[in-house]
Amino acid sequence: MLRSMTLRAPGNTAKMSGREREVLLESLMIDEPELTFTPCGNPDTRLLRLVEFLARQAARECYAEEVKMTRRRGKRTS
Repeated sequence: MLRSMTLRAPGNTAKMSGREREVLLESLMIDEPELTFTPCGNPDTRLLRLVEFLARQAARECYAEEVKMTRRRGKRTS
């Protein structure tokens, strides 16, 4: 079941790191209460970890795309 459940983009074939897998599994824990957001108080720490995880993943994907575009531009000018 977890093989099909991923937070990665469908075209991303890179393997998930151990830490990423841990974060994903922690976020899927069923025995814990729902994530809650309290704008004036302490936000749920699991929600913060999930946001951090998704932000890092998005940054990696964005960086990889920028590198790919830079390499393409470099090949055209050669």
